[in-house]
Amino acid sequence: MKKIFLLLILPFIGHSQGIKFSTASSLQEARSEAIKQNKLLFMEIYAPDCHVCSAFKGVFTQPTVGEVYNKNFVNYQLDIRNPANQLAIKQAGIILNATPTFVFFEPKSMKIVQARIFGEKDNTATMLNAIASKAINPAEQVSQFPKRLAAGEKNPGMLINYAQYARITGDTLTNIKAMNAYIALLKPVQYSSQMNFNLMQVALMSNDNRLFDYFIRNINYYNSIFDPSVVRMVYENIFSIALSGSQAAKLGESGLMKIKSQMAKTGLDRSSINRRTWMVESDILFKQKKTSQAMKVIDELINSMPGALGPKENQFLCDYVKGKTKDAAALKKAKSSWCLYGTK
Repeated sequence: MKKIFLLLILPFIGHSQGIKFSTASSLQEARSEAIKQNKLLFMEIYAPDCHVCSAFKGVFTQPTVGEVYNKNFVNYQLDIRNPANQLAIKQAGIILNATPTFVFFEPKSMKIVQARIFGEKDNTATMLNAIASKAINPAEQVSQFPKRLAAGEKNPGMLINYAQYARITGDTLTNIKAMNAYIALLKPVQYSSQMNFNLMQVALMSNDNRLFDYFIRNINYYNSIFDPSVVRMVYENIFSIALSGSQAAKLGESGLMKIKSQMAKTGLDRSSINRRTWMVESDILFKQKKTSQAMKVIDELINSMPGALGPKENQFLCDYVKGKTKDAAALKKAKSSWCLYGTK
């Protein structure tokens, strides 16, 4: 009787499984599986020590999720700690900002059809199945986003999705356009919502917009309603992207002045600000042929450092100045101060 009972329930257990992840040893191997099975490739980029990633384990086992993902995708989990995997996502055109990040590919071309960065409160079957549904729907795939944005679409979900995709692929200009279109839909009372605070973490790539301006002006309020360490992470990340991304060269003097002012409002002191902005500021001055001012910025950087520069730092400054100017005085200073380090 017991054997008959087990035989009756086993089919239901097999039917009620969650996501079945591939045992492929590499992204390339998982891609081959997807091509062979004529399915899209779903990849979760995760880290074993990521508590947000761990929160998704239970959702992955839910039958309603498994039904969608097993039917439509070859599912693959990529551990970002592995150096080979870091190279693989770089080759796939992905810039990792946070884990977990979900990316859906058309495996033959390895073009991204959908992508999303998930936060701690997003680990629900509804959220996972929603992004999967977009991945399999041609009208909701990322290839349609440029036309939809150009047509003036004001669907918040699409704009957020497009901005996240642009951040994952490192397309700063597109990200700014999509986020600005989304921010234009917001009322000031919505700026400090949990949702928009999360978006600043996973989607925003520019410091020059109303949402970030409000955030900086009301930094003490944000610290009171959110974890201050996360608040700091948000503005540090945005400052870093703004100063090192593809749009950094377009900041200009006014843009640089604005970001310095924002940094000061967060409580960063002058030395900390100098260490973050010196390269963009000196580059602007070198291009304007204001060489002595550019060299002064570098001197201020050195004075702000907690200790003496080492060989690598001296060589970097030597090469940096030689690559930026032909001014005799600047080159003489570089040669005597940094280029001869360790040769005297």
